[in-house]
Amino acid sequence: MTLSLKNLVRGVDHLTLPVGDLVLAERFYVDLLGATVVARFDDAAAFHEQRPERTGELKNGENSPLHLSLRFGNGPGPRVDLFLQGGGQPALERGHPHLALAVTGEDMDRARDVLAAVDVPFDGPRRLGPPGQASLYFLDPFGNKLEFVTHAYAGEVSVGAPDLRKLAPAT
Repeated sequence: MTLSLKNLVRGVDHLTLPVGDLVLAERFYVDLLGATVVARFDDAAAFHEQRPERTGELKNGENSPLHLSLRFGNGPGPRVDLFLQGGGQPALERGHPHLALAVTGEDMDRARDVLAAVDVPFDGPRRLGPPGQASLYFLDPFGNKLEFVTHAYAGEVSVGAPDLRKLAPAT
């Protein structure tokens, strides 16, 4: 007999990403990318909830319960929870994990132009799928890999995997 959870799982509830600074994360994800804050579990909320207040620097690899819960778009889609965490990200050349954010075909060029205007390095639009599919890859300020993706793009694209080395901030 094969066990399966096939009929139990109803969808994705949330995804988590590590960040090193909740204020900077909110500026990037809310002010730049347009997410909405659903819940805030920062030092003030932790104090209010009678939890130990977090202060100082996180050690490499240390996890914190402090986080922001965000939602993109107007629907009931999954939350993205940005957790305060010490430590780094997987090597830049590794394509996974990453968070793909849906945009319309008409908005892909605008997304590219906004990233360029605020000096966020990116690669794309690129096509890895069928005609009309396009992806644009970039990093958040903490090194999390992000992607804008559409399946209805009519513009010019490069075909093939992204050059993730292009995402590294200029030094």
